[in-house]
Amino acid sequence: MSPVPGSRLLAGLAGVAMVLSCPPINLYFLGWIGLVPLFLALRTPKRGGFGEGFTAGFVFNAGVLYWLAFNVGTELWIAIVTMIAATFILATGWGIASWVFCRLRERLGEIAWAILPFGWTAWEGWLGHLGFSGELGFPWPLLALTQANFDPLLQIMEFTGVWGVTFWTATMNVAVFHVWRGETKIARRYAFILFFVLIVIPPLAIWHAVSHYDKTAPSVKVAVIQANIPPLDKWTMGAGYSIMVYDSLTRLAVEQGVELVVWPETAVPVNLMHQSHYRERVARLSDETGVAIITGSSDQVRQDGIPKPLNAAFLILPGQGPVARYSKKQLVPFGERVPFQSLAPSLGELNFGQAEFMPGPRWTIFEMPLNGDTLRFPAVICFESAFPELVRQFVVRGANFLVTVSNDSWYGRSSEPSQISALSRFRSIETRRAMARSSNSGESFISDQLGRVIAKTELYERAWVGAIVPLCEDETLYVRYGDWLLMIAFVVYGTAIAAAAFKMFGAGNA
Repeated sequence: MSPVPGSRLLAGLAGVAMVLSCPPINLYFLGWIGLVPLFLALRTPKRGGFGEGFTAGFVFNAGVLYWLAFNVGTELWIAIVTMIAATFILATGWGIASWVFCRLRERLGEIAWAILPFGWTAWEGWLGHLGFSGELGFPWPLLALTQANFDPLLQIMEFTGVWGVTFWTATMNVAVFHVWRGETKIARRYAFILFFVLIVIPPLAIWHAVSHYDKTAPSVKVAVIQANIPPLDKWTMGAGYSIMVYDSLTRLAVEQGVELVVWPETAVPVNLMHQSHYRERVARLSDETGVAIITGSSDQVRQDGIPKPLNAAFLILPGQGPVARYSKKQLVPFGERVPFQSLAPSLGELNFGQAEFMPGPRWTIFEMPLNGDTLRFPAVICFESAFPELVRQFVVRGANFLVTVSNDSWYGRSSEPSQISALSRFRSIETRRAMARSSNSGESFISDQLGRVIAKTELYERAWVGAIVPLCEDETLYVRYGDWLLMIAFVVYGTAIAAAAFKMFGAGNA
């Protein structure tokens, strides 16, 4: 077969369709067919398939991650270079994956299409664990993000984690492509059967989720506070101003009988444990209102006698003050820390405009008594909510509720707030834990254990919302076994590559 005319254009069209299916546009049904133009281009690629894959990947990742260029927390040129570099690196991954697919198809024939969803899932999993100890991990522009507004399908994450949604979406695209352009009648027939099997999965998943919804579980009334203080003003106007705003909103929430109030990341922009005046103000608010407060703030740890900053969260209890703290473990590469300092400490001396935090050393589970029960939760900080295994580890350690604190105002009115909110909800569904998410400028929300948002603020408003949510002790399949589907994808994909290589070298030796 001769190359498809306009194969790069088709690949670009695939990228556009997948962008439109992601938050905030959320045309999720385009995610079911968006890869079809790319598949058509890869059927007869011009130069091995890399160019088609790179084009689709560049359009998709640029469309999803353009907000990196609008980071007001760094120099404009650094923000632009960061966006371009991230887009090129991720697009290169798409290009390599497409080239590998074309080689598999040459060596293994049409079975390569059955392997494609495993390959796609494996590539995304690798992206999420990239680098030494995951220091370059970036599980953000996932195929699963295209389905963020399709709640019935998302419920399978209880069993498979986020990788199951990626696998389903890739498989759906393969099925649609073969129903339309299958090589043989039998291929189209099997693709048609596969299509209907896939269509049945979402309603079954939501039925199972709702039928197992425990209405008798203990509950907590929680409020999230959204102060909407511009990120630079927060530092220039001082911690006193920030605390004043949070104080007034918290007192409004307390009037409605809430038991836990969540403030966002660095809501108190000082080193809380080393500046007693501000610490006492927050503790006094907790004492006067009788509610527990989670707040983001700065902290520090000494390394070789030198104080090093931490991005932290604190739990303040009435009559006790700060009783526990957690420091962010998964730092934004080049944004909060230059990677690989464990291998080359001198890298920490490079200055890309990053904050240069130290990673937190402990898996802290905050605890507070609650009407004869115990509320146990982590305070996942911003970027960490994109990592399924990290949140899973908190639940393995006993969390029955999830709290996320964030500050998304660095990126203005872009797609970033809606995307990270979707990724946060994924963690709620995977673990079947209700969640309270507080962001400085939004999106702040409270969701139940099905990931359904039951209270939410609007972007860039000063507000609070509260809701009653259940405390869950159930252990989902994903919590119990972790990334089992991802491991299967790696095995299947790796075996296919090995088989193709054996065929190639075996034929050469023959």
